[in-house]
Amino acid sequence: MKKILALLLALAMLFSFAACGGNTEEETTTTTAAEEVTDEAVTDAPVDATEEAPVEGSDAAADPSAPADETTTEAGATAPAAAPATTDEILAVYNNAVNGAISAKAGYDKKRVTNIQNLEGGALMKIQLVQDEVSNFLGVGTKEYPNAKGKAEFMSKASLTAADIKSADCKEANGKYTITITLKDGASNSSASGKKDSSPLVKSGLYVGEGDSSKFDYKSADNIYVALNGLEEASVEAVKLNTTNAKIVCVVDAATGNIEKLTISFVFNANLTTVKYLIASIKEATGVADTTVTFSNFKY
Repeated sequence: MKKILALLLALAMLFSFAACGGNTEEETTTTTAAEEVTDEAVTDAPVDATEEAPVEGSDAAADPSAPADETTTEAGATAPAAAPATTDEILAVYNNAVNGAISAKAGYDKKRVTNIQNLEGGALMKIQLVQDEVSNFLGVGTKEYPNAKGKAEFMSKASLTAADIKSADCKEANGKYTITITLKDGASNSSASGKKDSSPLVKSGLYVGEGDSSKFDYKSADNIYVALNGLEEASVEAVKLNTTNAKIVCVVDAATGNIEKLTISFVFNANLTTVKYLIASIKEATGVADTTVTFSNFKY
């Protein structure tokens, strides 16, 4: 009996040791697995972007706080307009500049210089009064007309088109456009039967108008016709006028579109038929003169 109890006790102790041994192995395995999980978590965790050096050439290398490249246009900024290149673009800039000065009632100085190249009037031109009237009407010599800021005198609206010109050119330098326009030759005529004017000068911005005025820069055939027939004891049957060598040079501020200087020059040739004054009468009178008009010192 004692041997049986001793055997049972020995078996119980063996089972006990076996159980303890199994638990130890399981705990060891569990611990190892936990350690592996921890290692994987550390290995797979994302690296702090502030600590990792950006790779050259990658998006991460760009510093979002760095200033934009100088060639990049800032958001909302307006790129400067390109200089006018085509004929229509050049004429648009010119017409807008002239009309803008008129609309703004800009101040400016105007100087007109007229020289008579040739004048044939027979006996009429020997009369001093006639000579004085012709010189005054044509504005022979130098005439100056200041236009105060806030007024709109001594300049007419411009409406030139490609059909009016021979050529148009625009050069840009130091923020200025220098526009050069060569006009086509023109003609005008006036008589008791009517009047007609095809000279591009009437669209150039020169001071033009109806009737007799020495202030007009361009005097058409009808201006001459009205002026002569308006004098006492004077008359003319018909007047023809040709304009040639007309040229415009205009400096415009590229940023504002404002005129800074404008020069218009041309040559005109007049032919008068059956001119009478007092007791003198001639079948034909002719005259050739050149005019240069300069607008400067614009104030907006």
